[in-house]
Amino acid sequence: MYRYIEPMIQIEDIALCISECSNTSDTENDNENGDNEVVPPHCHITLKCTREIAGFNGLGEAVRRLDFRSSVRDGRRFNYVCALLRLVVSGKGITSLPGGAQRLLLQMLEEVAMHVGESQQNINVLRGLVQQLRALLNQENQKCWGKPLGSQTLWAEHVQTIQRIQDIASQIEIKEPGPNIRPKLHDLPEECVREIILRITDYKDLEASASACSLMAALISEQRVWRELSQYQFTKQQIDVILEKMSLQDTKERHRNWQAIYHALRKMYGVREELQYAEILAFCRLCRCLFWPSAGHPCIVDQCPDFRQRVQEAGNSNSNETQPVPPAKFLQYFSLHGWATSMGALRTPDMKVICPTAPNMPVTMNGGFRLNSWFDLKSISISDPEDEEGIKKATRYVHELIQSEMKAGILSNRIMLGGFSQGGALALYAGLTFAEPLAGVMALSCWLPLHKSFPSVRKCPDTVPVLQCHGDCDPIVFYKFGQLSSSVLKSFMKNSHFQTYQGLGHSSCDAELSDMKKFIDDHVPRQ
Repeated sequence: MYRYIEPMIQIEDIALCISECSNTSDTENDNENGDNEVVPPHCHITLKCTREIAGFNGLGEAVRRLDFRSSVRDGRRFNYVCALLRLVVSGKGITSLPGGAQRLLLQMLEEVAMHVGESQQNINVLRGLVQQLRALLNQENQKCWGKPLGSQTLWAEHVQTIQRIQDIASQIEIKEPGPNIRPKLHDLPEECVREIILRITDYKDLEASASACSLMAALISEQRVWRELSQYQFTKQQIDVILEKMSLQDTKERHRNWQAIYHALRKMYGVREELQYAEILAFCRLCRCLFWPSAGHPCIVDQCPDFRQRVQEAGNSNSNETQPVPPAKFLQYFSLHGWATSMGALRTPDMKVICPTAPNMPVTMNGGFRLNSWFDLKSISISDPEDEEGIKKATRYVHELIQSEMKAGILSNRIMLGGFSQGGALALYAGLTFAEPLAGVMALSCWLPLHKSFPSVRKCPDTVPVLQCHGDCDPIVFYKFGQLSSSVLKSFMKNSHFQTYQGLGHSSCDAELSDMKKFIDDHVPRQ
């Protein structure tokens, strides 16, 4: 038996692996008879350790229990479910799931297509999903489909489902209401149309509505519409910051361009996801379950009235007993985002995986819009200035994670740090500046940040093993950046290896995962 930590870090999240005995299986059981069961309106979630890989929850079971297929036809939940499907279909999400979950999610997509066809609404949402499905077909048809899915029959079934979805989408024709259907939108009094516009919370819908008719265009250009949208989605403090930045604090209300103010707010702070949906899944902190707020859930407080009092007496009271769960957060319960997905190929029964999430911040390379990032990226270039303060702050966080595991009894030479892309860069810097000898550092498709500060800032022993992996067709972090970083590393690290993967872009492959597994086996001491 041996013990180690293996952090896998990327721009979205970090994953650390700590070996500890566990009989929990990561494989989701496919309950073929689940459709005959009475579906409760909630789903209990096993958190265990909040930093461990979420290998204890079944996505298919959660989708059934929360009745997602019926939720497609609920106007309050439609956009939430579609946002969730977009995340799952993109990248390798759906192909990494068990067969039963894949089938269930494609059935949900077909349900979306039928609902859009019947209601003649949200056609653009469906077209976006169909486009992603086409990309998935093109991507996976270039492979041997029996390999990723383990079943050519299952893939043939998926192809038929996707074809039906495409056929439904291609046959949808939006028809204008007949001349006898009255009143039409442009026939309504101006104040009625204005009240309708004031209830639109998506700025894209507002801007698109301006092309409907001249009355809509005139109303949407009103400052009141954008002022109320700004005040709904952002706090007074956030608005004051933007007004001061745009030198509009002392400007009279009628001279303020609230549409420009709104977009400046959106760019700096981002729109809170819970405000983008009519209804969003919620998580109960007390009974640890997901539920739709409109349906409620059988909370432990209702079953045991003195439970809340016991929680308060224990000093764990929280005024917010429930919290919203955006689609990306929902998927994190099932390890579908970030490197946690790839850990199945590396994880052993005695390995613990820790996956902290990067903070949400404005990123220069993303046009100043907010996303999950460990530090700001002004550009990916050897010569351009870097976010030194952000890199060092993120490094301190990684060091604290490692130290907390060392305090729990894990020796540093049983701890392995690694990551992909920006996370790989952070893994390199954090590993090289950690004083205790680690088992090794794995850096995938990345670069060495603050390279000019080395070797003077190095604190680790020069014998710590480093594995760099890079595709020679990477369009994001260019292959030459990886090569240059390797040259710098080899000048002061005795055990640094650079592995090239021909034809690989900014992603991973089976050969890379195999090399990572061998690196772990070679450098983590056994006992």
